[in-house]
Amino acid sequence: MSDNSCFVIMAIGDQDYSGQRISSAELKSRYDDLIKEAIKKARPSLDVIRADEVSAPGTITTDIVTRIMHSRYVIADVTYPNPNVFYELGLRHASKPGTIIIRDSSGPKIPFDIAHLRYVEYDNTASGLKALATRLGEQFSFMEGNSQKPDNHFLEMAKLTNFEFPSYGKDDKPLELKIIMEAMKSPELVQLISRQSSGEAIPTHELMRILGSSPVFAELFISKMLMDGSIKF
Repeated sequence: MSDNSCFVIMAIGDQDYSGQRISSAELKSRYDDLIKEAIKKARPSLDVIRADEVSAPGTITTDIVTRIMHSRYVIADVTYPNPNVFYELGLRHASKPGTIIIRDSSGPKIPFDIAHLRYVEYDNTASGLKALATRLGEQFSFMEGNSQKPDNHFLEMAKLTNFEFPSYGKDDKPLELKIIMEAMKSPELVQLISRQSSGEAIPTHELMRILGSSPVFAELFISKMLMDGSIKF
């Protein structure tokens, strides 16, 4: 994901609210002519993309989730009470800072659950475009200088309580620890390690039989052997 990526979350299909309707075509025009244009005016180098440009409308694909997690910035238009928008906003808030919430000043009242969040209001007019670009530029500048600062209540609580997020990155456990952890799954494997540690020469046919019962352990065991030559046959 490019460091200049900006993903836009907003309602895409026809939206019904308070007895009114806004069509998908109107929303597309708002994205192209107002929101995207304002983002590009504020930061011309940003690569701006909306969900329907990478997926069928109404679907939340792997590509969309990836962009939510990894994009440098996410702009979320919460003008209309759309479930996908709120779900995607929640995913982003749980992932990282760098989110800007916007809404049309003439739209329906913001739902109570997110009413406390800071947001930028805009008017869908020519002057509104200029004002939105200015506000977005200010937000981008602040985030560039405070890239690790939480920008929502969830991340603030995570920081305050030292919450440890699951780590799905590189597994950096020592090889010896991996071998022991895998061996604990089988008494025979535990016995094998004990015998090897005591210096016992294990017959090849027996070693192959034991290793064959656990391919994962076998891979770790052989890696250890190749690394330091300490395993005797």
